[in-house]
Amino acid sequence: MKTYLRIIALVMALLTVAGMAVACADPADGEGSTEPQAAVTNPPEVGDTEPEETDYALDKLKESYNFGETITFFMWSDYTMREFYAEESGDVIDDAIFNRNVAVETRLGVEFEYVEEKGNDKNYNEWITKAENDWASDNTYDIYAGYSRSAPIMTLKGMTANLLDHNESFFVDMPWWPAALTNECTINDKLYFCSGDISTNLLWMMIGTFYNKELYTQYYADQKSPMDMVEDNEWTMDVFFAMAKDVYQDDGNGSRDEGDFYGHIIYENNIDAFQTSAGITSIERDEANGLRVSEAWNSQRCSDACALVGDYIKSDGVLVKDATSVRNIFYEERALFITDRLFIVAGKDSHETGKIEFSYGLVPQPKFTTDQEIYLTNVGHPFTMYAVNSNSKKLEAAVTTLEALGSANHRTVTPAVFEVAMKVRYTDDPQTSSMYDTLREGISFDIGRLYAETFKNGTANIFRTTAKSANPSGLLSNIKKNQKIFENAIKSIMDFYNK
Repeated sequence: MKTYLRIIALVMALLTVAGMAVACADPADGEGSTEPQAAVTNPPEVGDTEPEETDYALDKLKESYNFGETITFFMWSDYTMREFYAEESGDVIDDAIFNRNVAVETRLGVEFEYVEEKGNDKNYNEWITKAENDWASDNTYDIYAGYSRSAPIMTLKGMTANLLDHNESFFVDMPWWPAALTNECTINDKLYFCSGDISTNLLWMMIGTFYNKELYTQYYADQKSPMDMVEDNEWTMDVFFAMAKDVYQDDGNGSRDEGDFYGHIIYENNIDAFQTSAGITSIERDEANGLRVSEAWNSQRCSDACALVGDYIKSDGVLVKDATSVRNIFYEERALFITDRLFIVAGKDSHETGKIEFSYGLVPQPKFTTDQEIYLTNVGHPFTMYAVNSNSKKLEAAVTTLEALGSANHRTVTPAVFEVAMKVRYTDDPQTSSMYDTLREGISFDIGRLYAETFKNGTANIFRTTAKSANPSGLLSNIKKNQKIFENAIKSIMDFYNK
């Protein structure tokens, strides 16, 4: 435990330093700057003393174990942001991940081994097949760590262990396992997969709306900022859409394309975030703790929200694309707003290199109506869901590893990502920083989206595809057409959980 507490002290010191050295954009020229506002000439020393208190709850595991095992992770190699391992580099996130692994391996008496295969949205079927072949034969993999929609598929194949059977190794009530997710995924006291602080990508995949501060001031000098509207509970779809729908300038070629200037750009998958922000999930619990099509989803209110979004995204000022290259328009300061995943402030660790390099504001997705209690945040699918191989020869060690990783991340890696990187390194004012808290506090999950393949993807994309269609008012009709698919999917899921 002393190793953990030394890491806590290190991170808290880094938080102090980072809070004094905020990287920001120069509003005079709109160019991004990596220079801090104030240099720290005498940073606090990081000693070996154990703090009496921290903001992070300690776990319920024993102080140390001696499993004497190698824990093998079968992981996706095409994840977006650093999560599984890193070398010490002086970067706060790299070092937190490196120290996390050392601490957990030392505490449990294990070594981590990683087997990597492509497993993102284009590759997860092949990734699951490789996992299943191993599960049915050698069982060399102990922990599955893959694209979020993979573990639910594997669960229905019997490949994952019920984590709640291990009540001395896995503690579902701890803060590193968010209740918003575990409540959705626990059925009949069975939980077969988990995520939360254990996945840095879950934080980076939260979806919000960014705006270019300088451009916004040019267009709306006499109007409240979107962040002020959020704080005053005025940020709604009607308000947002009115701002962006008519902002458009052609680049001179007479064609509406990616060279033009827009009020709002959006990668089409992120249209899903408007359903979430309206407070609507596709699948919900029934009175018997089973599943049913959500009454809110199959309602006139949801249909009205879909029609509103559908009419809006066909406006001159809005560009919807099925390619992430649409982000370049915002990076190049040719759009007021973009709805996207939070990692665009930093740039991907691999693949794309673009990122926001000017002064931006950030807001959650707008409410449909102001009587909604809070702003709700959708999470893009490319975060990591963790599960334990039900046939693992090291079952207890593997489950304990998940708990220890979640616990360690909660106190070390999450502060590095969320408090230092998101809220300090990549922001230039306290109000924008506070918006990250607003997004995280409203994080929402939908079991229909997690089990999307079982529902033939309808629960993941009917709102989006209807909004994009020529008849955005046809949501209820489209749900009705798929009713039998949904009923069969619910039966399939419940048959498994009722075993």
